[in-house]
Amino acid sequence: MGAVETRRCLKVFIGVVGVGGLVIAIDLSEDGPRAMALVGARKGMVKSRAFEMLCTRLKHFRRVGSNRKRSYLKTFVKRYARIRSYLEVARVFLSTEDLLNFTNVLLHRVAIAIIDDKLYNEIKITYKIIEGNPKPRYMENLVVIADNLANYFRILLKSSPEKFEEEVRNFEK
Repeated sequence: MGAVETRRCLKVFIGVVGVGGLVIAIDLSEDGPRAMALVGARKGMVKSRAFEMLCTRLKHFRRVGSNRKRSYLKTFVKRYARIRSYLEVARVFLSTEDLLNFTNVLLHRVAIAIIDDKLYNEIKITYKIIEGNPKPRYMENLVVIADNLANYFRILLKSSPEKFEEEVRNFEK
């Protein structure tokens, strides 16, 4: 998807979101076990000053230094507890099939989706943009939250699989 297509999609989105559609972000983390995260919220919530303040210290996981990743994830878990109330939906998936089934259920509620490049062609949502394309800051915040969730659960699955199910129940909405 090129810059022109992204701009067209964002212009349509600005008109569509007025009816209360969700902005969702879908991320894939596959360094070892594969984990996918989907987070979504209404535009008004993610554009709020309070949400913006909660997200200021969040970073895309690949931009965190390798010696700080573990401590960063602990900080993210604490911050996520406050961010969660702004989200309409938060889910973690281990299979692409489960993710696709869930996005099909959400179809009627989604105004726009920001999707990881590796999953872009598989997700059948009308208005979608690739994660790496330019987008407003409030959308980027959702991408970072999805990225952090996917990486947290991928690492948890690898290091403590017995805690995985319980943590998923605590995080999902």
